[in-house]
Amino acid sequence: MEATPLPFLHAIQTLKHLPRTGWLRMFDNNAESVESVAEHSFRVAILAMLAPENLNLDVGKCTEMALVHDLAESVIGDIPTWAKVPKERKYEMEHNGFQYLHNLLQTYSPKTATKISELWLEYEQGKTPEAKWVKEMDKFECLVQAHEYEQKTFGKKDFGEFQGQLKHIHSKEAKKWAESLSREREDHFAKREKRLPIIFITGDPVACDNIASRVSGELSLPHISMNKTLHEKAQDLEYRHHGIIKNCLDKRIEVPASLVVEVLENEIKAIGGRSWGIVSGFPNDTEQLAEFETKVQDCNCILQVEFPPRTNDQRQESSELEDGKSTWRPPKVPFKDVLKSSAAHFKVVGSITDQLTTSEMDLCHLAVNSIKAFITDGRFPEHSKSAS
Repeated sequence: MEATPLPFLHAIQTLKHLPRTGWLRMFDNNAESVESVAEHSFRVAILAMLAPENLNLDVGKCTEMALVHDLAESVIGDIPTWAKVPKERKYEMEHNGFQYLHNLLQTYSPKTATKISELWLEYEQGKTPEAKWVKEMDKFECLVQAHEYEQKTFGKKDFGEFQGQLKHIHSKEAKKWAESLSREREDHFAKREKRLPIIFITGDPVACDNIASRVSGELSLPHISMNKTLHEKAQDLEYRHHGIIKNCLDKRIEVPASLVVEVLENEIKAIGGRSWGIVSGFPNDTEQLAEFETKVQDCNCILQVEFPPRTNDQRQESSELEDGKSTWRPPKVPFKDVLKSSAAHFKVVGSITDQLTTSEMDLCHLAVNSIKAFITDGRFPEHSKSAS
């Protein structure tokens, strides 16, 4: 039989589905909610590639070491710290697992099999500069993931215990990264303690802008049009992402959700956030909404504007802005929340109402009255408190 790497590949595929057990108890043992060992190793490898040049490391070696450092877990599983397996015993188990993987790969490439085993051994011993850096990145990646879970769970779960990984960060360069992450974490929890009084108007782009402009004028509320703002950013040569946004708008490619949210958050900060504000043209889809909920705040107020299906000519005409650029794009995942009656305009995202078929003029009038009543009533959804 011809020697191939297939037996080795089949063995390590387990890592793509093997959950990192340290996170499981934070998510009630729901494996679908946590990262896999392969996902962790992938980002450790990226971090290895990002090693500062002044360290004079063999970056290629660091990257390869990061990719293989947890391969043995495809055989023995991910042994959590709380299992209290003695360090010597764990090493024996991992060494045995690597020997098995070595044997699977040896028939195809003895040289590569030996290289992988040697990289793992060098990592375990942790004596070379490359091994020390990868070990630090293994811990730093855990810190980053912990913070991302804090964002994902809106501060409802306490991941503070994972900050203990900081004690394994020793180099000046890695400490600088960790300090930056800590500041980001503090800023995030500070935002969670505040509530941005924002009402999103989403749906048909031009109709949303028209409604928002009228609401803004009649109620003296600041208005942010995401269509207009993104076009302004595309023309702002001093803005670092202007080229990306311009290319997306010109070629009708979705602007990355994370970038849209970054732009929006900065615009919201600019209007002060002390009184109610209107944002039109956001979110376009659930990806943008999820990004905003994760990075800024959850439980938001949204007015969904939906009209009966239009002809292609009407759709094209309504998608033209002042600068002649078309921004009409079908949403990836259309919302089901639509305008029905005064009592159902504002819900925590996720409510479902029936479609209302009416003219834009009537819709504007209804929206103005409803937003006025909503703000006067002060009905603002509860949001998550930080668990930090």
